[in-house]
Amino acid sequence: MRTLLLSILAALFLVVPNAAAHTYLDTTNPEDGAIVTEPLQSIELTYAGKIEVGSTFKVISSNGEEIETVSVDLVDGVLTGTFDSPLPNDDYTVEWNSISEDGHPLAGQFSFTVDAPVTEEAVEEEAAEENEEQVEVDETIQTNETETTTADDEEASINTLLYIIAILLLIIIVSIITVARRKNTK
Repeated sequence: MRTLLLSILAALFLVVPNAAAHTYLDTTNPEDGAIVTEPLQSIELTYAGKIEVGSTFKVISSNGEEIETVSVDLVDGVLTGTFDSPLPNDDYTVEWNSISEDGHPLAGQFSFTVDAPVTEEAVEEEAAEENEEQVEVDETIQTNETETTTADDEEASINTLLYIIAILLLIIIVSIITVARRKNTK
């Protein structure tokens, strides 16, 4: 009996360290449920243990659009994704998929909100974008007007050409009839 108890105890000591060695997501920056009030251009996921290359995450805005990361780096159990520019004010969900060092797949998600003050530069960029859109609309209107004017001009030219051809045909017919009558009278 004593041998059996020692065997069970030894097996537990062998199994427990392996179970405790599993990697898990320890912290995130920004934290789950956080309201970020500063411009945010990177996201960090810190794991309690090592994870394998190929671990990744994606950031999804409130309208379901995936925000493209410029790079995703893995250094000492910290997975960092950076963006071209700070994330616009919105609600975001981060869906992550990782592989622990012992090969176990890990997955989960967390959410946060960006509510950073809009800088004058951002307002100027929005105004520039609106101006570009207005220029495109104006160019489209101008192109349509030009196409309409061109079509009207072409139609008028064709009508004028038809009138000239009709008059020439009439002159030719009258000339032929006149010449034929003169020949008949001689």
